[in-house]
Amino acid sequence: MTDETSTRALWDSLPEALRTEVDRLVTEHRPAAVIKLVRNWGLSPKPGIGTSRDLAELRARELNIGPRFD
Repeated sequence: MTDETSTRALWDSLPEALRTEVDRLVTEHRPAAVIKLVRNWGLSPKPGIGTSRDLAELRARELNIGPRFD
């Protein structure tokens, strides 16, 4: 994972509507959809794939979302 501080700063800067949608997708175990959503939201500068993936992973940890299948 890249610098968690920068990932946290990205999360804190996101519009509330985007944060809500990211959390919904994370709880549905849809990290690829999170990446696509974040990259296509119209943020400037546009977050990279790795940064978007890190954001999904950060939220999964913070929401205590375990693996989809045990």
